[in-house]
Amino acid sequence: MEKVLTLQMHNKYWWLNILLGIFFIGTGFWFCFTPIETFITLAIYFSIWMFVSGFFEIINAISASKHSKQWGFYLVGGIVDIAIGGILMAHENLTMEILPLFLGFWFLFRAFLGIAMYYELKNGPKAVYSALLITALLSAVIGLVILAKPGIGELSIVYMTAFAFIFIGIYRLILGLQQRQNR
Repeated sequence: MEKVLTLQMHNKYWWLNILLGIFFIGTGFWFCFTPIETFITLAIYFSIWMFVSGFFEIINAISASKHSKQWGFYLVGGIVDIAIGGILMAHENLTMEILPLFLGFWFLFRAFLGIAMYYELKNGPKAVYSALLITALLSAVIGLVILAKPGIGELSIVYMTAFAFIFIGIYRLILGLQQRQNR
């Protein structure tokens, strides 16, 4: 019963996930088409994106607080995004040096949240929630690769980041469209 309530609660703000999905996918393709410029601006953009994404995540978490035991995961995720985004914006030079580690951990954290959402809602349409799990796992793999080899090169980091953003965006789009259908 709680899984049904959780799905219904999330349905109210379906458009947030679609909006985030579009932004993540658009950003991922932008990274692919401008790799050299992307690495130079990635630290600043990533910092701002994390900060803004955190606010959307907090809105989603607060809307889930009455219907889901897991809403705290999403609230913490939003707070972490805002805090890290703020720290990174304040220290641009440091950000360029440690960007791979931040990216790796952030992708793993986002993957963890995606996997948690899969287990919370997995009694829904199998194809939809299987796609959510697959995109979360792909984001985790990219995060692990970046953490294992943080010095693999600027272009590799740009492309892995682009693909992770696209996978996160697909996850958000699938989730938002499913929520819209169920509202």
